[in-house]
Amino acid sequence: MYFKTNILSDDLIYIFDKKTGEKFFKQSSTQFCQIIHYKIKSEKSGETLLLSADGIKRRFTQTPHTEHKQLKDIFRWLQKIR
Repeated sequence: MYFKTNILSDDLIYIFDKKTGEKFFKQSSTQFCQIIHYKIKSEKSGETLLLSADGIKRRFTQTPHTEHKQLKDIFRWLQKIR
């Protein structure tokens, strides 16, 4: 059985990619075979993903990882110096 429900604007939840720190927001949720999947969209690139709740727990977090991005920027800066 297939059900689709839109997430209300009040329930808009932002999540952040653990690796890149990119900000995503939930657009809608879908239940398929008793597993809830979420359609999420990147604010930066506009990329849309369809992931299960477990997939979101593995890949995303509710707080941004700014330390990772700062470390990444330092390595880019060092590469430019060479």
